[in-house]
Amino acid sequence: MKFRTFGWVQNPSDFTKLKKTVQVFDPKSDQYKELTNHIVKNVIYFNSDRKKLQKKLDKNVSEFTYEELVGTSRNKKNKAPKYRKDAIANSLLQVTILSQSSKTKGKLYTDNWTADGFLRWAVSLNFVSYNREKDTFKITELGKKLSNSDDGSSQEMNILQEAMLSYPPATRVLSLLATSSKQSLTKFAIGNNLGFVGEKGFTSYDEGLMIDWLKSVATKEERNNIRRNIEGTSDKYARMISGWLVKLKFVEKHTNKYKVGINEYISGFQTYSITAKGLHAINQANGLSKNKTKKKFVMWEFLAISNKQDSEQTRDFIRTRRAKIILGLKHHHTISALVNYLKHEGFNMDESMLNSELKKLISFGLRIKIVGKTIKLQDNVFGICIPDQSFVPANADIYLENMKNHYRKITNLPERYLELLDVAFDHNRHQDFEIMTAGIFKDCYGLSSIHLGGQNKPDGVIYNNNFGIILDTKAYEKGYGMHIDQIDEMCRYIYDNKQRDIVRQPNEWWNNFDKNIPKDQFYYLWVSGKFLKNFDKQLKNTHYRTNINGGGLEVSQLLLGADAVMKGNLDVNTLPNYMKNNVIKLVI
Repeated sequence: MKFRTFGWVQNPSDFTKLKKTVQVFDPKSDQYKELTNHIVKNVIYFNSDRKKLQKKLDKNVSEFTYEELVGTSRNKKNKAPKYRKDAIANSLLQVTILSQSSKTKGKLYTDNWTADGFLRWAVSLNFVSYNREKDTFKITELGKKLSNSDDGSSQEMNILQEAMLSYPPATRVLSLLATSSKQSLTKFAIGNNLGFVGEKGFTSYDEGLMIDWLKSVATKEERNNIRRNIEGTSDKYARMISGWLVKLKFVEKHTNKYKVGINEYISGFQTYSITAKGLHAINQANGLSKNKTKKKFVMWEFLAISNKQDSEQTRDFIRTRRAKIILGLKHHHTISALVNYLKHEGFNMDESMLNSELKKLISFGLRIKIVGKTIKLQDNVFGICIPDQSFVPANADIYLENMKNHYRKITNLPERYLELLDVAFDHNRHQDFEIMTAGIFKDCYGLSSIHLGGQNKPDGVIYNNNFGIILDTKAYEKGYGMHIDQIDEMCRYIYDNKQRDIVRQPNEWWNNFDKNIPKDQFYYLWVSGKFLKNFDKQLKNTHYRTNINGGGLEVSQLLLGADAVMKGNLDVNTLPNYMKNNVIKLVI
């Protein structure tokens, strides 16, 4: 049995290509006829692939395997290509989804990655169904309606709109925009509240932090890079879904400017607002004004994201648990009753963990009303089919989940920052670690915090009127020890800030500090998941070479300190007192 991921789509945005994707499964469609009569014969490269696909098309077959639809990445020697441009066509969707430059460049096919994206999109909107037992796909009744509609017609638009209103992440975006109808939202404001918040695959960056970072950079190239390429995964989903909703007339997109100096402005992040049509649609979908509630389409495969480095057993365990929660909500309307039901189904959860899961399902796009200990699923959900198979999560994943749940119980921290317990040990997510660490200092400690990154700059600066901190984050799987080259790097930052010589360092990153901070109130700080025993030598060496005090802060203490500040148990102005060139304990 093959377990794939649907429900979350990052790149496809062209509804015309989506419709062609759906028509691949409809023998009556023009696209199917074109594939049968011309395209497969002329574009599919290998004779074996060509014969296999042509045989099915000639028989009007309407159900295809994943490989027949998406294909593989192979070059003319039938080997993995070194460059994407060297891949040949070997599947139906590759030769259906063409780029805008296909006519001028003569490349009449796309890559398997793009083909996979459009297939996921079609499944996620219930135009195409998936058989996980056979790993095959076929058109749904809704898909047939879309396939048969006239291009550009009001009927086509209505079908697309109706499909989108059954897709929980889209209704989540519409609901967020509806509650902020007087203020347009950036992708970050939406992404912070979209998806399974606090999990790998659903990272979102703080809006204010990103705006400050955009304002802080000096060149147009840096600003363009931040606007176009720096975003969390949930932020990207927010941008993509909002883009779909713009095309469906439910949402409007706006451009804006940020002031960075006297009479000087730069282009900011795009924002989104709901239209009158969108507000009317979401109100109708939610059953207001005596309308029936719009059914929500949810597949088991929507309920967690796969990743090459994740345990598939853990992913599928979480999918099943969430599916059981959704099904259980139909009959159990108190927290304790749902906990008991889940225990009977083989999922031991306490109230804290269940509350977290319920909030994540709300951010996913389901309307769940929680009042005290009572809960009610306000949506009519269809499409869930749980595999008849047990899944055993990896021990490391169980440990991480229990640790996160411990922090839920003892702190009032936003769920998205609990992800730091995972991110801090994953070197592949160093950018997430940098931005989220700067974010928690801003959101929870109440300090001014600017993420810098880039060449010849520290990861960030943290400050208020009284003191400033040079921040460097280190994500290491087994912990961070002493690294001579990184001592040198921190010492350079300290000297940059002391001397503020634009010849020595033209980027002037220190200008992000408040100008009124006393010269003797600057510190250095490393943040990591865990520090190894020899890290103390790095701290002593840095102090010896610069005569500046600082320290190291493990993520556990970063979180506990943030909670203490939020509860009024730690005065943020006392942070310099902890800078004694050792590993800091903010909360004992």
